[in-house]
Amino acid sequence: MEVREVDPSELEIDPLNERNENVGPHKDDESLEESIEKQGIIQPPVARPDNGDLRVVVGQRRTLAAQSVGLDNIPVIVMDWDDSEALEASITENIEAFEKGVSRSDRAAAVQKLMEINNWAPPDIADELGISNRSVQYWLERTRDEWESTSVHVDSSDEDDEETDVEVETHDSNSFEINKEQVDEIPDRDLATIRTGADSAEEREEVVQKVAKNDLSSEEVREAKKRADRGEQSFVETVEEVSKEKEEQREGDMKVRTETTFTGDYAVGLKRAARDYGTSEEQLVRKAIEAFLMDEGYL
Repeated sequence: MEVREVDPSELEIDPLNERNENVGPHKDDESLEESIEKQGIIQPPVARPDNGDLRVVVGQRRTLAAQSVGLDNIPVIVMDWDDSEALEASITENIEAFEKGVSRSDRAAAVQKLMEINNWAPPDIADELGISNRSVQYWLERTRDEWESTSVHVDSSDEDDEETDVEVETHDSNSFEINKEQVDEIPDRDLATIRTGADSAEEREEVVQKVAKNDLSSEEVREAKKRADRGEQSFVETVEEVSKEKEEQREGDMKVRTETTFTGDYAVGLKRAARDYGTSEEQLVRKAIEAFLMDEGYL
């Protein structure tokens, strides 16, 4: 390791840097430029030599900010890293810093590449980075085969630029557009919930679009899956139902959700009544409550 004073304009960003989106110093962080212009570089970026050039592995935004404000020289730590070490350093830098703007798609692609370079499995990544295996599995969610040919899969990021909208034609003939940033904002854990709850690639894509369009929370996604697991509606339908309830709440309508358990003869009778009336147990209970409130003069 050595520290050099380098003209930032001579530095290049290493292609293995995990951050491929939201990279510019002007992107969501103008204060970084202002700070570097006034105080210079306090924490030097880390670079590795490549055929006479220096490629920045850690500190991409600091480097771009220094270039943007026109600093003459900045300190740079030079490390003799191979591809695996450089990629691991780039990932490790941002493990606890999603707020720095590293997209989930970028992280998934970087972790996948690190696995390929070293012929590692997820547990190996977890051990090397000092994180849980479950976290690694969530990070890799967007690389799973079930998401191929959808707006979620990491390969879809290579086809369009950051601002490109994705238009999806759904089975109910409704279409709407969301952009890549909206898809990327869906937590990996929610995508895992959607993947396990949907029966086909088309349904997974449609659920993703509705979740992104309606900005559903993790709790709302889990609630939709819970309803779909009961087998009375598809995942798409329950997501739509939850989305409508959320919209009603936004409009000021009071929503009361309670859970009642029926056992024994009551459970059997409820199921038979729902079957006879061609409706769900939930709808039957709702109608009974509405009838009671009307009969007692509360409505």
